[in-house]
Amino acid sequence: MNRTLEAEFSIWKRRGFLWPFTLFARAAACRLHRIPRGLIAEPAEACTGKCSGCPPVQSPAMLQPELMFRWLDASPAKPVTIHFSGKHSDPLASSLLGELAVTARSLCSMLSVSTIGLGLVPGQETLPFDRWIFSLPAATGQSWNALRGNSRFPEALNSIKTVMTAQNAMVEVVLTLWKHSSGDKEAFRKLAMERGWKHTQTVFGRFDPAGHHLGRVENLALDAPGFPYRLNSGGIPELKEKPCGCPLSDYLFLSAQGTLRPCPFTGDESPHLTEPSAESWNIAADWAERKRRRCFAECEWCF
Repeated sequence: MNRTLEAEFSIWKRRGFLWPFTLFARAAACRLHRIPRGLIAEPAEACTGKCSGCPPVQSPAMLQPELMFRWLDASPAKPVTIHFSGKHSDPLASSLLGELAVTARSLCSMLSVSTIGLGLVPGQETLPFDRWIFSLPAATGQSWNALRGNSRFPEALNSIKTVMTAQNAMVEVVLTLWKHSSGDKEAFRKLAMERGWKHTQTVFGRFDPAGHHLGRVENLALDAPGFPYRLNSGGIPELKEKPCGCPLSDYLFLSAQGTLRPCPFTGDESPHLTEPSAESWNIAADWAERKRRRCFAECEWCF
């Protein structure tokens, strides 16, 4: 909660005196029209990680600013929050990220981005994001190398420094614990102190049935205290306890292909919409209850 309040105060200073009024107006409109208050948008299907053993997407799609605008313009209520993130990708891989950011910022009250911090090109550090979230899979060069199969840890640290130096947007650094970085908590604490990271948190990595690199069974921190999964008799991770509700129940996901989906984890077997229209938004509004009841197949492993 404190982190959320600090983020809102930071945005208020950046956006001006009237910002809280537009925030509340958008939130009220979303509630009135039963439209989820947040949208997660995937700028590109490509990833900048270049992890060993993780093949790149061939001919990756790029979300077109005009298509994103059509989706937002068709909504009966503009979103309070737009968050740029990826499914198995990274926003920094998009050559259109600047245009997307400008378009999104004009149509929401809070604009944020999640990135692994690799592939930052000059100019991206000044994009009009209210909040940057950097996700690190490790806090030491050794554990990073073991996980990603490369030595780009210093590059990620330099990207964080570049963004912090370039603007006064809120910067948060998240350590995701995997098998090779499950003992990195203390190293992460020291790193945050040395580099002046004010906003940090530590989370566990998720299982990925699709088999993408860092979500594979062999990379999970199965022996770490508090880890949410256990292996069933078939050697497949399952949640120890079924979470209540859904952390993304008030969000929708717009893929790089321009398809509206319930969340970043659902695939083509779940409902999805391809035509930007008010009717599509009204249909998507009914997905929230299904997510809260964890009716989708992906809800079995998401926490």
